[in-house]
Order: sequence, then C-alpha cells, then structure tokens
Amino acid sequence: MKLDPRCVLLLLLAYLIALSSISPGHNLLLALLCCLPIALLLGSPFPKTDLLAQAAYVLPFSFAIAAVALLRGNTAQAVFFLLRSYISILSVLIVTKWLSTLELLRAMERLGAPRFLIVVTEFLMRYLEVLRKEADSMRLAALCRGAAHNRLIASASLGMLFVRSLERSTGIHNAMLARGFNGSLPRIYPMVWQSNDSVWLVLGLISIAGLRWAL
Repeated sequence: MKLDPRCVLLLLLAYLIALSSISPGHNLLLALLCCLPIALLLGSPFPKTDLLAQAAYVLPFSFAIAAVALLRGNTAQAVFFLLRSYISILSVLIVTKWLSTLELLRAMERLGAPRFLIVVTEFLMRYLEVLRKEADSMRLAALCRGAAHNRLIASASLGMLFVRSLERSTGIHNAMLARGFNGSLPRIYPMVWQSNDSVWLVLGLISIAGLRWAL
C-alpha cells in the first residue's frame, strides 16, 4: 500500500522520538520497539542484507558513547546505546528505500521545512552528477596533456572546477529567472492526503505511543 510521504515521515519522526527517549535499563521496551523496523524489513522487497550492512556504518560513531559505559564497567548500557543507534539508522534507511529522495523532500516542504533548504538540496541532487562528469572530463584532459598525479595539479584542478561550477550555476540561475522562477520548483504531481493515510497515521501513533509509555 502506497502511503502519502508526509504520513510516512511523521510516523518515522514519532518512532525516532520514542526510541531516543528510552533510558538505559528498559531492555524489554527497546526490544519491542526494535521489532517494528525488523518486521517491516522482513516483509519488504528491499535487499535486506545490504540494508543491515549499511546501518552498521553508524556503529563506529556510536562506539564513542558506548566506550564511556564500557570504561565504567557497564557493558549492558554500552550494548543498549549501540543497539538503539543501529535501529534508528536502520529505520531511516528503510524509509529512504520506501520513498524516493524527492518524495521525502516534498514531504518535508509540506510539513514546514525551510524552502531554501529544500530547493538547495534538490538542485544539489540534480547537478551533482553534472559536476562529477565535469570533474572527470577535466581529469581526462589533464592526463592527455601528460599531467602527473600530485597535490599541486589536484588543487589547481579543484579550484578550476569551482570556477566552472560557479559559471554554470550563474547561467542556470539566469535562465530560470528568465522563465519566471520565483524561489520554488513547480510540482507536476501534487500530494493528495487520503483517508487511509489518516487511518494509518492514527494507528501508527497509537501503537508507538502505547509501546513507549504503556510499559
């Protein structure tokens, strides 16, 4: 069932708030909340092994907090912090697989996120590949001229890439202004909040709140 991206984002925020508000020692509550994204992952067509591996990337950063508990001799608290951070990242990854990045940005915009942040992120997504190709062409041109791999050439190429990126961005901005750009990108397919979105949102919030504050 395809839910409105705003509904999915609100449920994710509610889940992350409930998960982050758990204090160490509530192991049963943490286990029950961990079951929600695990069950969603098992019932989804997404590559489960890849998502589980990608979520593990956060563990080296979380280990800095867990190390404090380990130094105090509290192993259970260290495992609690690591598991909570891992499940949080796993939940975010599942949502990013469920919804496209543009859908998430549109949902954030409709929920009141700063328009400037949304527009900049959308432009970055659209033209990051253009910048990568520009950098590849500059690298190939330098190699054809017999340039060696050293820091001086790399720094000069990076500066030239910034200059060419500025020129390209200025031309794109002027072209958009000439076409009537007013600070927001047009939306071809508007979001429509349906009754099933309200039902799933209410049921999800009740379930999350019930698990968090009933135990």
